[in-house]
Amino acid sequence: MTTRTKKKSGANVTPPSPLKKRVENSWILLAKDSLLENSSFSIISLPHPVHGKPAKYCLDDEHNKIYEIITFDEPHRSWFIGETVKSDGSIQMVTPVNPLFLVLPRLKEQCSSRAIPLEDLLSEKGYDKILDFIPSFDSVADLKGPADMKAYKYNEEKTMTWLEDRVRRLSKVLRQKNIHVTSGATSATFVTSNISNDNIDEEFFLKYACGMVSEYLQEDMAETLEKRFNFKPDLIETIGNKRKSEVENKEPSKRIKSEATDLDSKENGFVPNSSFNEVKKEKALTAKEKARQKAASGTKTISAFFKKK
Repeated sequence: MTTRTKKKSGANVTPPSPLKKRVENSWILLAKDSLLENSSFSIISLPHPVHGKPAKYCLDDEHNKIYEIITFDEPHRSWFIGETVKSDGSIQMVTPVNPLFLVLPRLKEQCSSRAIPLEDLLSEKGYDKILDFIPSFDSVADLKGPADMKAYKYNEEKTMTWLEDRVRRLSKVLRQKNIHVTSGATSATFVTSNISNDNIDEEFFLKYACGMVSEYLQEDMAETLEKRFNFKPDLIETIGNKRKSEVENKEPSKRIKSEATDLDSKENGFVPNSSFNEVKKEKALTAKEKARQKAASGTKTISAFFKKK
């Protein structure tokens, strides 16, 4: 008796092509052509200044700039690249960042009580590559000892003054760019608005700018920075130089206007039907409906048959 030959398991399984492997292991990055065409363009990993987790940064040696790589990711998204599908639908974007924000936590932690040379402070892997991108530490620290030694001690007052100046400068840019900073700013990003930023209080822009800068600060530094501005607990939005409270006070005037409109209508010979304001009376039941209600009064509901006796 002959037996059927068994096929080897996995004999027909084709290994993934090198192109598919390359697509799955790659990631999509949006950046300027000048940055990607730069021969000295490189990517490093550094601890994020807020949570300390590894984050990616682009180094542009030609223009002496550092860019943070931000990931935008949503579920159920994929990329179609040529004839292949990349299951990871996230996208990477680059945004410029001041390198001082990246070293502030380290500077505050190690240089609060003593001065340390920058070569020793930034000697760990990753930090040594951004040393040349920081022109000076004078805005956040005090230079101690010989100038060629570059030993700095952290100065909190200098740091807060520098951060406050960054917030005020960013606030002006937000106003110039006509960025929506009031309530509903998220939806205003996608919907055009006719409201001019000239009529919005400066405190809104300062509060918004302070929040953006605080995204690169530890919690204690962010709280100290916010206290310097002394923001109101509840910001009152000003639009067209009119407070919301003033707009609400217009409600009685609307009722007065409505009453005046009714008076004009009566003078013109039109009298509104008062029956619209009266409560409608219940319709009288017919003989058949009364009989139907009487017959159903003694009938049990279906749920009554399933109750415990």
